[in-house]
Amino acid sequence: MHPGVSSIARRLRVKSLLLIAAFAPFTIGCASVRLGISSSPFPHFPLTQKLDANGVPTWAILPPSYNPQVATPWIIYNHGFGQTIDSIAADVPQSRFIMSLAEAGFVVVASDYRNLACWGNSQCAEDVANLQTLWKSQLNLMPKPFVIGESMGGIVTWNAISHGALSPAAVVGIYPVCNLAAMNKNSVFLPTIQSAFGFTSQAQYPAATEGYDPLLTPASKFAGFPIVLWASHSDHVVVRSSNEDPFARAIRVAGGNITIYSSAGEHGDPSNFDAPAVISLFRGIEK
Repeated sequence: MHPGVSSIARRLRVKSLLLIAAFAPFTIGCASVRLGISSSPFPHFPLTQKLDANGVPTWAILPPSYNPQVATPWIIYNHGFGQTIDSIAADVPQSRFIMSLAEAGFVVVASDYRNLACWGNSQCAEDVANLQTLWKSQLNLMPKPFVIGESMGGIVTWNAISHGALSPAAVVGIYPVCNLAAMNKNSVFLPTIQSAFGFTSQAQYPAATEGYDPLLTPASKFAGFPIVLWASHSDHVVVRSSNEDPFARAIRVAGGNITIYSSAGEHGDPSNFDAPAVISLFRGIEK
Protein backbone atom coordinates (compact mmCIF):
# COMPACT_ATOMS: atom_id res chain seq x y z
CA MET A 1 0.00 0.00 0.00
CA HIS A 2 1.35 3.44 -0.85
CA PRO A 3 1.99 5.57 2.27
CA GLY A 4 -0.15 8.40 0.93
CA VAL A 5 -3.17 6.10 0.73
CA SER A 6 -2.70 4.60 4.20
CA SER A 7 -2.30 8.08 5.68
CA ILE A 8 -5.59 9.21 4.17
CA ALA A 9 -7.33 6.11 5.54
CA ARG A 10 -6.04 6.83 9.06
CA ARG A 11 -7.18 10.46 8.84
CA LEU A 12 -10.63 9.35 7.72
CA ARG A 13 -11.10 7.13 10.76
CA VAL A 14 -10.02 9.88 13.16
CA LYS A 15 -12.06 12.60 11.46
CA SER A 16 -15.18 10.44 11.33
CA LEU A 17 -15.04 9.96 15.11
CA LEU A 18 -14.47 13.67 15.64
CA LEU A 19 -17.39 14.53 13.39
CA ILE A 20 -19.76 12.17 15.24
CA ALA A 21 -18.73 13.66 18.57
CA ALA A 22 -18.93 17.26 17.40
CA PHE A 23 -22.34 17.07 15.77
CA ALA A 24 -24.14 14.53 17.96
CA PRO A 25 -26.40 17.21 19.52
CA PHE A 26 -27.47 18.42 16.06
CA THR A 27 -28.71 15.23 14.39
CA ILE A 28 -32.21 16.68 14.06
CA GLY A 29 -32.65 20.17 12.75
CA CYS A 30 -33.46 22.49 9.89
CA ALA A 31 -31.49 24.78 7.67
CA SER A 32 -31.84 27.79 9.96
CA VAL A 33 -30.14 26.13 12.95
CA ARG A 34 -26.78 27.68 13.78
CA LEU A 35 -24.20 25.29 15.14
CA GLY A 36 -22.38 26.03 18.34
CA ILE A 37 -19.09 27.48 17.19
CA SER A 38 -17.68 30.49 18.99
CA SER A 39 -14.91 31.55 16.66
CA SER A 40 -13.69 31.02 13.13
CA PRO A 41 -10.68 28.75 12.53
CA PHE A 42 -9.77 31.13 9.70
CA PRO A 43 -8.31 34.31 11.23
CA HIS A 44 -10.10 37.52 10.20
CA PHE A 45 -12.78 35.69 8.17
CA PRO A 46 -16.28 35.21 9.62
CA LEU A 47 -17.44 31.58 9.59
CA THR A 48 -21.08 30.54 9.80
CA GLN A 49 -22.16 26.92 10.13
CA LYS A 50 -25.70 25.74 9.42
CA LEU A 51 -27.51 22.46 8.89
CA ASP A 52 -29.13 21.84 5.51
CA ALA A 53 -32.64 20.47 4.99
CA ASN A 54 -31.44 16.95 5.85
CA GLY A 55 -29.45 17.98 8.90
CA VAL A 56 -26.10 17.83 7.09
CA PRO A 57 -23.49 20.29 8.45
CA THR A 58 -22.49 23.04 6.02
CA TRP A 59 -20.35 26.15 6.37
CA ALA A 60 -19.72 29.50 4.74
CA ILE A 61 -16.70 31.81 4.97
CA LEU A 62 -17.46 35.44 4.20
CA PRO A 63 -14.98 37.86 2.65
CA PRO A 64 -14.24 41.10 4.52
CA SER A 65 -15.87 42.94 1.62
CA TYR A 66 -19.20 41.07 1.84
CA ASN A 67 -22.15 43.45 1.43
CA PRO A 68 -25.65 41.96 1.75
CA GLN A 69 -26.92 44.63 -0.63
CA VAL A 70 -24.70 43.43 -3.48
CA ALA A 71 -24.64 40.00 -5.16
CA THR A 72 -21.30 38.40 -4.29
CA PRO A 73 -19.38 35.82 -6.32
CA TRP A 74 -19.20 32.50 -4.53
CA ILE A 75 -17.31 29.24 -4.60
CA ILE A 76 -18.52 25.78 -3.68
CA TYR A 77 -15.58 23.88 -2.21
CA ASN A 78 -16.23 20.16 -2.72
CA HIS A 79 -13.60 18.72 -0.41
CA GLY A 80 -11.86 15.40 -0.30
CA PHE A 81 -12.23 12.00 1.33
CA GLY A 82 -12.90 12.34 5.07
CA GLN A 83 -12.37 16.09 5.29
CA THR A 84 -14.28 18.50 7.55
CA ILE A 85 -13.98 22.20 8.25
CA ASP A 86 -11.60 21.48 11.15
CA SER A 87 -9.27 19.29 9.11
CA ILE A 88 -9.23 21.80 6.27
CA ALA A 89 -8.44 24.66 8.65
CA ALA A 90 -5.63 22.60 10.18
CA ASP A 91 -4.02 21.89 6.80
CA VAL A 92 -1.76 24.83 6.00
CA PRO A 93 -1.89 24.72 2.16
CA GLN A 94 -5.68 24.29 2.17
CA SER A 95 -6.42 26.91 4.81
CA ARG A 96 -4.17 29.50 3.14
CA PHE A 97 -5.80 28.69 -0.19
CA ILE A 98 -9.32 29.22 1.15
CA MET A 99 -8.37 32.40 3.01
CA SER A 100 -6.85 33.77 -0.20
CA LEU A 101 -10.13 33.13 -2.01
CA ALA A 102 -12.08 34.92 0.71
CA GLU A 103 -9.60 37.81 0.78
CA ALA A 104 -10.17 38.18 -2.98
CA GLY A 105 -13.88 38.75 -2.37
CA PHE A 106 -15.43 35.31 -2.79
CA VAL A 107 -17.87 33.67 -0.39
CA VAL A 108 -16.70 30.06 0.10
CA VAL A 109 -19.31 27.44 1.04
CA ALA A 110 -19.09 23.71 1.59
CA SER A 111 -21.03 20.69 2.79
CA ASP A 112 -19.57 18.04 5.05
CA TYR A 113 -21.78 15.54 3.14
CA ARG A 114 -23.90 13.07 5.07
CA ASN A 115 -21.22 10.47 4.26
CA LEU A 116 -17.61 11.67 4.45
CA ALA A 117 -16.73 9.02 1.87
CA CYS A 118 -19.69 9.45 -0.48
CA TRP A 119 -17.71 9.14 -3.76
CA GLY A 120 -20.25 11.32 -5.57
CA ASN A 121 -23.26 9.08 -5.02
CA SER A 122 -26.89 10.23 -5.31
CA GLN A 123 -27.04 11.37 -1.68
CA CYS A 124 -23.97 13.50 -2.22
CA ALA A 125 -25.51 15.11 -5.31
CA GLU A 126 -28.52 15.96 -3.15
CA ASP A 127 -26.21 17.41 -0.50
CA VAL A 128 -24.69 19.71 -3.14
CA ALA A 129 -28.15 20.81 -4.26
CA ASN A 130 -29.23 21.47 -0.67
CA LEU A 131 -26.04 23.41 0.01
CA GLN A 132 -26.89 25.83 -2.78
CA THR A 133 -30.51 26.22 -1.71
CA LEU A 134 -29.50 26.94 1.88
CA TRP A 135 -26.85 29.57 1.25
CA LYS A 136 -28.76 31.30 -1.53
CA SER A 137 -31.50 31.83 1.05
CA GLN A 138 -29.03 33.20 3.62
CA LEU A 139 -26.67 35.35 1.55
CA ASN A 140 -26.82 37.63 -1.49
CA LEU A 141 -24.98 35.52 -4.07
CA MET A 142 -24.51 35.66 -7.82
CA PRO A 143 -26.73 33.26 -9.83
CA LYS A 144 -24.08 30.67 -10.67
CA PRO A 145 -21.33 29.42 -8.35
CA PHE A 146 -17.74 28.72 -9.18
CA VAL A 147 -16.76 25.24 -8.02
CA ILE A 148 -13.56 23.71 -6.72
CA GLY A 149 -13.41 19.92 -6.50
CA GLU A 150 -10.50 18.56 -4.49
CA SER A 151 -9.62 14.86 -4.68
CA MET A 152 -12.86 12.91 -4.01
CA GLY A 153 -14.60 16.28 -4.32
CA GLY A 154 -13.83 16.03 -8.04
CA ILE A 155 -16.19 13.11 -8.56
CA VAL A 156 -18.70 14.81 -6.26
CA THR A 157 -18.59 17.80 -8.62
CA TRP A 158 -18.76 15.85 -11.90
CA ASN A 159 -21.67 13.68 -10.75
CA ALA A 160 -23.63 16.61 -9.30
CA ILE A 161 -23.28 18.32 -12.69
CA SER A 162 -24.24 15.27 -14.74
CA HIS A 163 -27.31 14.64 -12.57
CA GLY A 164 -28.54 18.24 -12.78
CA ALA A 165 -27.80 19.24 -9.19
CA LEU A 166 -25.14 21.80 -10.12
CA SER A 167 -24.69 24.32 -12.94
CA PRO A 168 -21.30 26.02 -12.46
CA ALA A 169 -19.82 29.14 -13.99
CA ALA A 170 -16.46 27.32 -14.04
CA VAL A 171 -14.77 24.40 -12.29
CA VAL A 172 -11.30 24.03 -10.83
CA GLY A 173 -10.12 20.52 -10.03
CA ILE A 174 -7.33 19.92 -7.52
CA TYR A 175 -6.07 16.38 -8.22
CA PRO A 176 -9.74 15.48 -8.81
CA VAL A 177 -11.08 11.94 -9.02
CA CYS A 178 -12.55 11.46 -12.49
CA ASN A 179 -12.64 7.66 -12.73
CA LEU A 180 -14.66 5.70 -10.16
CA ALA A 181 -13.64 2.34 -11.61
CA ALA A 182 -9.96 3.16 -11.09
CA MET A 183 -10.52 4.16 -7.46
CA ASN A 184 -12.57 0.99 -6.91
CA LYS A 185 -9.42 -1.03 -7.63
CA ASN A 186 -7.71 0.52 -4.61
CA SER A 187 -7.98 -1.83 -1.62
CA VAL A 188 -8.20 1.08 0.85
CA PHE A 189 -11.01 2.86 -0.96
CA LEU A 190 -12.93 -0.23 -2.12
CA PRO A 191 -14.89 -0.78 1.15
CA THR A 192 -15.95 2.86 1.28
CA ILE A 193 -17.08 2.79 -2.36
CA GLN A 194 -19.04 -0.38 -1.67
CA SER A 195 -20.70 1.32 1.28
CA ALA A 196 -21.45 4.50 -0.66
CA PHE A 197 -23.13 2.65 -3.53
CA GLY A 198 -24.58 -0.30 -1.63
CA PHE A 199 -22.89 -3.32 -3.17
CA THR A 200 -20.87 -6.15 -1.68
CA SER A 201 -19.30 -7.93 -4.65
CA GLN A 202 -17.53 -6.76 -7.76
CA ALA A 203 -20.19 -8.46 -9.86
CA GLN A 204 -22.67 -5.92 -8.47
CA TYR A 205 -20.44 -2.92 -9.18
CA PRO A 206 -21.68 -2.02 -12.72
CA ALA A 207 -25.35 -1.91 -11.78
CA ALA A 208 -24.78 -0.22 -8.39
CA THR A 209 -22.67 2.60 -9.84
CA GLU A 210 -24.42 3.09 -13.19
CA GLY A 211 -24.50 6.78 -14.06
CA TYR A 212 -21.94 7.75 -11.43
CA ASP A 213 -18.59 7.27 -13.16
CA PRO A 214 -17.60 10.51 -14.93
CA LEU A 215 -15.49 8.68 -17.51
CA LEU A 216 -18.62 6.80 -18.62
CA THR A 217 -20.77 9.95 -18.65
CA PRO A 218 -21.22 11.74 -22.01
CA ALA A 219 -18.42 14.30 -22.01
CA SER A 220 -20.78 16.85 -23.54
CA LYS A 221 -22.23 17.34 -20.04
CA PHE A 222 -18.91 18.93 -19.03
CA ALA A 223 -18.31 20.95 -22.21
CA GLY A 224 -20.43 23.99 -21.38
CA PHE A 225 -18.12 25.75 -18.91
CA PRO A 226 -14.36 26.28 -18.44
CA ILE A 227 -12.46 23.64 -16.48
CA VAL A 228 -8.92 23.95 -15.12
CA LEU A 229 -7.25 21.03 -13.35
CA TRP A 230 -4.09 20.65 -11.28
CA ALA A 231 -2.61 17.15 -11.32
CA SER A 232 0.77 15.54 -10.74
CA HIS A 233 2.32 12.62 -12.55
CA SER A 234 3.75 11.61 -9.16
CA ASP A 235 0.35 11.29 -7.46
CA HIS A 236 -0.13 7.67 -6.39
CA VAL A 237 -3.56 8.25 -4.80
CA VAL A 238 -5.47 9.80 -7.71
CA VAL A 239 -3.38 8.53 -10.60
CA ARG A 240 -3.29 11.13 -13.36
CA SER A 241 -3.05 8.66 -16.26
CA SER A 242 -6.27 6.99 -15.10
CA ASN A 243 -8.18 10.10 -14.04
CA GLU A 244 -7.48 13.64 -15.24
CA ASP A 245 -5.76 12.80 -18.53
CA PRO A 246 -8.49 10.58 -20.08
CA PHE A 247 -11.21 12.85 -18.67
CA ALA A 248 -9.63 15.90 -20.32
CA ARG A 249 -9.22 14.09 -23.64
CA ALA A 250 -12.89 13.15 -23.71
CA ILE A 251 -14.00 16.71 -22.94
CA ARG A 252 -11.76 18.15 -25.66
CA VAL A 253 -13.25 15.71 -28.18
CA ALA A 254 -16.69 16.94 -27.11
CA GLY A 255 -15.62 20.53 -27.82
CA GLY A 256 -15.12 21.56 -24.21
CA ASN A 257 -12.63 24.01 -22.72
CA ILE A 258 -10.33 22.19 -20.29
CA THR A 259 -6.74 22.83 -19.21
CA ILE A 260 -4.44 20.71 -17.04
CA TYR A 261 -1.57 22.29 -15.14
CA SER A 262 1.13 19.89 -13.98
CA SER A 263 1.73 20.13 -10.26
CA ALA A 264 4.55 18.48 -8.34
CA GLY A 265 4.91 15.70 -5.82
CA GLU A 266 2.39 13.45 -4.16
CA HIS A 267 -1.29 13.84 -3.37
CA GLY A 268 -1.76 16.98 -1.27
CA ASP A 269 1.38 18.73 -2.46
CA PRO A 270 1.15 22.52 -1.92
CA SER A 271 1.84 23.17 -5.62
CA ASN A 272 -1.76 22.16 -6.32
CA PHE A 273 -3.19 25.07 -4.35
CA ASP A 274 -2.47 27.96 -6.72
CA ALA A 275 -4.76 30.65 -5.35
CA PRO A 276 -3.60 33.51 -7.66
CA ALA A 277 -4.28 31.41 -10.77
CA VAL A 278 -7.71 30.33 -9.52
CA ILE A 279 -8.66 33.89 -8.56
CA SER A 280 -7.52 35.18 -11.96
CA LEU A 281 -9.58 32.51 -13.73
CA PHE A 282 -12.74 33.20 -11.77
CA ARG A 283 -12.42 36.98 -11.97
CA GLY A 284 -11.96 36.76 -15.74
CA ILE A 285 -15.20 34.78 -16.07
CA GLU A 286 -17.02 37.00 -13.57
CA LYS A 287 -16.45 39.99 -15.86
